[in-house]
Amino acid sequence: MTANPEYEFSFRVDVHSLPDVGRHYAIEADAAARARVATRLELPEISSLKATFDLTPGAGDIVNVAGVVEAELTQTCVVTLGPVPASLREPVEARFTTFVPPKVPPKPSKSGGKEADNTEELVYLGDDEPPEEAVNGVVDLGELAVVHLALGLDPYPRAPGAAFKAGSWQTDEEKSEVLGPFAALAKLKKKSPPEGP
Repeated sequence: MTANPEYEFSFRVDVHSLPDVGRHYAIEADAAARARVATRLELPEISSLKATFDLTPGAGDIVNVAGVVEAELTQTCVVTLGPVPASLREPVEARFTTFVPPKVPPKPSKSGGKEADNTEELVYLGDDEPPEEAVNGVVDLGELAVVHLALGLDPYPRAPGAAFKAGSWQTDEEKSEVLGPFAALAKLKKKSPPEGP
C-alpha cells in the first residue's frame, strides 16, 4: 500500500488482489493527515477520523464497497462563529469498475484526413448510479472516507441556543444584506422627496 500525495488522507487498495470472498479494511488518519483534511474542509479541528470498509468483487469488473466513516470534529457556528463540537457517523455505499474502455483507431474521413478521437463509451442501464473508475485498478479508501466526511457535515452548524434575532443588526446596510434588495429599495423609497406641491 502506497499513499497518494495528492490526497490529504490516502490508503490505496489494488482491487485486483482482492480474494473472491472480499476483504475488510479498518483505517485511521494520523494527526498530520487530520490537520490536512481539516484545512481542506475548512474545519477548526478534526480530533478523530477513522473508517471501516468491506470490499467485495461483483459481477464482471465491478467492486462493491460498503462501510462507515466516523469522526470527532469541530465546526464553526454560523451565528456566533464559536466552536461547535460534532460527532459524525456516515455510511458508505459505492461501486468501482476496473474496466477501461479501449480506444478505437480514428476512422479515415471522406476528405482523407482522420476524424476526431473515438473512445468507446460505457453505458450502464438501470436506476443505479454508474460505478466510479478504479484508476489502474486502485481504490483510495482514504479519499473515499474524506469525501463522505464532507457529505456528512452539517452545512449550518449552530451552537446550543444560538439563533438570529430580529432587529439585532447594527446598521441598515447589514440589515439589507440579510433581507435582500427589497429592504434596500424600501430604504431608498423612504428617503425620496414627496411628489407634488
